[in-house]
Amino acid sequence: MKVVSVIVPVFNNRETLPETLESITNQDYRPLEIIIVDDQSSDGSFAFAKAVAQQNTQLEIKFIVEQNQVNKGAGATRNRALEVATGRYIAFLDADDLWKPQKLSTQINALQSSGRSICYAAYEIFEENPLKSIAIHKVFTELTYEKLHKTNYLGNLTGIYDVKAIGKVPISDMRKRQDWAMWLDVLKKGGPAIGIQEPMASYRLGAGLSASKVDLIKYNFAVYREHLGYGYLKSCWCLLLFFYEQFFVKSTMKIRVR
Repeated sequence: MKVVSVIVPVFNNRETLPETLESITNQDYRPLEIIIVDDQSSDGSFAFAKAVAQQNTQLEIKFIVEQNQVNKGAGATRNRALEVATGRYIAFLDADDLWKPQKLSTQINALQSSGRSICYAAYEIFEENPLKSIAIHKVFTELTYEKLHKTNYLGNLTGIYDVKAIGKVPISDMRKRQDWAMWLDVLKKGGPAIGIQEPMASYRLGAGLSASKVDLIKYNFAVYREHLGYGYLKSCWCLLLFFYEQFFVKSTMKIRVR
């Protein structure tokens, strides 16, 4: 069995971090390398992560816990973890989200049986109780670069890729939408992603996560203009296509369940 490196960026997630880490250690896949990088939390998240690592007694689970000297944002924090990762596979989980126990084994079996190098999955959306989902975000059976270019269809908490096939793919230091930018780079290098139709993760819908419409325009425009390096007019055109895809196509893939 090949090692999976799980990258967990942390910033003031002391309340939700225990449940997140438990969802990783409860995976039915081994071996695991859990890399936690704290981005200068002020709520004791770093101390808690270190304590969990020190108390770990499972031979096939290795913890690496580090902390940024200054607050750098999610992209730079994930990059620091990526630098020390040694696994054959790279997966991501934010410190307030959760995985289903069969998430990694299901996806790695899909990768190995298909010969592909990238996989993602459907996921549940919840507010407070992960057992009471309010929606399920569906996925395509295959996600191409061209489709991902139109809007972000790949939930970062479900993505996994094969380092042997495409190498480590660095994350942009953009403050927002850096996960979308990274998966664009991953798919450009590694081809289409396989989509697992069964939900493999649970996304926590936080009260403070919504951005203003101006911010939404700014951050998504930056993916085209800054990360992909398009000219101003091409970036504007891509942004128009983004909004169409986001509100008229992607929106139909989120199914309310309560």
